[in-house]
Amino acid sequence: MPLYHFALHDGEYAFEDEGVWLANGAQALDHAHDVARELMHAREPQTRSWRIDVYEDGRRLHQVPFAGLDPTLDHLRPRLRTTVEASCESIHAARQILSTARATVRESRALVRRSRGKPYLATERGQPTIRTAGQPGAGIAAKGGNEES
Repeated sequence: MPLYHFALHDGEYAFEDEGVWLANGAQALDHAHDVARELMHAREPQTRSWRIDVYEDGRRLHQVPFAGLDPTLDHLRPRLRTTVEASCESIHAARQILSTARATVRESRALVRRSRGKPYLATERGQPTIRTAGQPGAGIAAKGGNEES
């Protein structure tokens, strides 16, 4: 049985689990759908732009956008629903961009303060404010930070 990892993306942060042993990718996708529905329940408008990514051996198998599972959109005509889902994807992307910009500003401020020998914010949410060569690309580290597109 392979180990599947799930990463919840709210547009600003990514939250990874410790992994779940499941029989196959179809079960992993079903699990992601169940988790998304549970997280979305009674908060559909607030979570509509979120998504869950399913990983096996570090390779992303599926992206599960919450808007695609939102039962409060079932009354819409297919074309309008597609438009709403695309809008949610755009909102998610905009949140990612803003989050990355905020991280860059925090990092710039920390670098300036450090260069002047003054106190600075060293970490946020357990991740270093100032990136080093060994850290993932844009933004704060992938686990708990911005995801890379």
